[in-house]
Amino acid sequence: MNLTQCPYDGAQIDVEVSPGGSLLLTCAACAAVWERHGAWTGRIREPDRERLLTARLHGSVVAPGEPLPMVQYAPDARARL
Repeated sequence: MNLTQCPYDGAQIDVEVSPGGSLLLTCAACAAVWERHGAWTGRIREPDRERLLTARLHGSVVAPGEPLPMVQYAPDARARL
């Protein structure tokens, strides 16, 4: 799964790198949050229903952004620390 836009409302996804090396993906419109670590992506927080309905009624509130950077998995990265 490659999130470049929110699957709920089509808004831009903001990306933040967490200290553990995973990415936190946050929707600017509905506040849904996902975590990406390597090839795994999982939802951390569901969208705010009221904000989601508002975004759907008014269209995407933020223009689509650039594709997300790919995180390369290095199996021996922990061994190097």
